[in-house]
Amino acid sequence: MIIIFYKIKSILVAIIIIFFSQSFVLAQSKGLDTLFGQLLTIGAADAPKIEVKILLEWSKTGSPAMDILLKRAKIALSDKDYDTALDHLNALTDHAPDFVEGWSLSAVALQQVGKTGLALNRIERTLAIEPRHFYALSGLFVILEDAGLFFEASEVINMIEAIHPHFEKLNTMRQRLEVKTQGQAL
Repeated sequence: MIIIFYKIKSILVAIIIIFFSQSFVLAQSKGLDTLFGQLLTIGAADAPKIEVKILLEWSKTGSPAMDILLKRAKIALSDKDYDTALDHLNALTDHAPDFVEGWSLSAVALQQVGKTGLALNRIERTLAIEPRHFYALSGLFVILEDAGLFFEASEVINMIEAIHPHFEKLNTMRQRLEVKTQGQAL
């Protein structure tokens, strides 16, 4: 547990440094910059359309073989067959180490099977490639919340809101944190 705590702390520090440093230079395409800019200026009703476009950008592998691995991994994840999903995602990240969605989905699968340390490693890799990955940040929130690191979890909520103010999960995340920290100062 102590090792996981220190790993969480180091990842959070890295995220803060990445997030508040110079412009987001690691985005997969210039189109993402435009889409993320739109997230900050549009209303809540239009945000899901932009989010879908961002998810589509993140899902572009650039290779038919990697597309097959991604598709099979997504099917396995939807079937809750996490071992098979991880097999495909490990192959995907081995062959396409800069493909952000391979790392992100790998973190999801690892969280589902209770491998928090490895999930944190995948989240860290995801955010190194794409610091604005609000789904990876929401996964980090869950890990921090489960570890009782409520202040840090609150900071992650703030990061997500700065990237995607209309992210569907924000209110739920805030409510869960509020319930767990009633009467406590964050």
